[in-house]
Amino acid sequence: MSSRHLLLALLAAGTANASGPAVRSTSAAAPSPPSAPSAPGVPRVSAPETLLASGAATPAAATSPASRTASFALIIGVNRGHEPDQPVLRYADDDAARYLDLFRLLGARTYLLARLDDNTRRLHPQAAAEAQDPKRAELAAAVKRLSEDIALARSRGVEAVAYVVYAGHGNVRNGEGYVSLEDGPLTAPMLSDQVVGALGADRVHLIVDACYSYFLAYSRGPGGQRRPLPEGFTRAVGLAQADNVGLLLSTSSARESHEWEAFQAGVFNHEVRSGLFGAADADGDGQVSYREIAAFVERANAAIPNDRFRPQVHARPPKGSEQLVDLRPGLERRLEVDGSKGAHYVLEDANGVRLAEFHNAPGQSLRLLRPPPRGPVFLWRVGDATEFPVPAAPDVVSLDSLSAEPVRVASRGAAHTAFQHIFTLPFGQESVAGFQFPPLSPLMPPEPGARGLWAARKPVGWSALAAGAAAAGVGLWSTLEARDLRDGITPSMSQAEAASRNRRIRSLNTRGGLLYGLGGAAALGGALLLLWPRGETVPLATASPDGAALGVAGAF
Repeated sequence: MSSRHLLLALLAAGTANASGPAVRSTSAAAPSPPSAPSAPGVPRVSAPETLLASGAATPAAATSPASRTASFALIIGVNRGHEPDQPVLRYADDDAARYLDLFRLLGARTYLLARLDDNTRRLHPQAAAEAQDPKRAELAAAVKRLSEDIALARSRGVEAVAYVVYAGHGNVRNGEGYVSLEDGPLTAPMLSDQVVGALGADRVHLIVDACYSYFLAYSRGPGGQRRPLPEGFTRAVGLAQADNVGLLLSTSSARESHEWEAFQAGVFNHEVRSGLFGAADADGDGQVSYREIAAFVERANAAIPNDRFRPQVHARPPKGSEQLVDLRPGLERRLEVDGSKGAHYVLEDANGVRLAEFHNAPGQSLRLLRPPPRGPVFLWRVGDATEFPVPAAPDVVSLDSLSAEPVRVASRGAAHTAFQHIFTLPFGQESVAGFQFPPLSPLMPPEPGARGLWAARKPVGWSALAAGAAAAGVGLWSTLEARDLRDGITPSMSQAEAASRNRRIRSLNTRGGLLYGLGGAAALGGALLLLWPRGETVPLATASPDGAALGVAGAF
């Protein structure tokens, strides 16, 4: 992926043309009016700077009913951003479609904004039927419909929990983060006021996988330079100040995010979805907390040797609750993995779409959501290449009851240099107990001028190539003119005229040589500007029985 930037992923279109939102109640008790709800569209604000919670909330028993709660989701996936120099991503649309499937499993009313490519449309026909373009007008319309659904739920005494998910491009300008829609930026204030705040939900969970996503919630003010700020200078703005907003961001500082072909998804998004399928529920209470998902993602990437490829999640729960998602509405249909079966597993469908991936520690039992019975599902044990077909019925299936078969498809390719280490370390309650939310990172936004330089490199590069071609053309004319003068010298010509012509020939040859040199240098400079990688390059070496190859990988 060419430098991957910031975050967003919206889930599209409602589940049905019903008159009101699909409210899934997990309690049979009659609803009681909500206590002093905040005004819709206005995030509840506390102190100017919000720090990470350090203590885990006491989990409810797995069998105790939750309060009457309705879930809503807005998912945005953007492969091609609004800036012409941004590289095109491959899997932001896949991430958005998979989030749609996940939140539907949990009974959430969902809206999706993503332009799906042909392959994603084939793999996710429901998402293809519902998706709207990820543009400003479509976003405003989706927010309006979702806010109406949420207002109706709250008017009926039902607590509304909203998820805003973004996968795509992110960047920083003047110390302020933004993510890309197809027709323009979605800045941090716009995301806070026009999306998160406008929903009017009791709680909002923002999940963003984009480069520099950290800067959507934290800022260093205008005129940022690429240098670390003094300790404690980090400034919470907008989203980070809202008490009812939780943050789960793919970058904890000025970092890029990554996608991987083996996942056909963003690395961070794949790990988060895996955790939300139930793999991160370390205490088995049927809920995933911010501490659990942050520890799960950290543990999944701990074995990656190159820090550049290791996602560093920023997690900050909303005030008063560490819960990120309640799995219990979807666990009526589940796959149970006993703790005696601790290993690295991949859950995928018949099309090879990875639904979830995990490595449970010995003694760590798990309960995973299962998709609706629309086709075969397989659980693949990575260590010994064993595969377990999961039957469509009954609703509750135990791994102990499944029969092992040889794996259908062998993994191959060159993408394993870094990401093959993901999920090699087991995850369990000890991982969560030992996890500490990191402090706010000193901010190092990219230099304002750096992006402008790279943005201008294409016109400058082509101009240099044109100047090189022009110089070479004039140099060629000088060479031809000198040749004509030389051919015009005859024996009958006077000595004075011959000497004059020779001086002219030498002058033209000198001019031609200089122009050839300048033209070559300009053409080389232009080619380098057009072809040189935008970010850090990575040397690659491969060897096989057929030969060997050396190369360089980077974002061009």
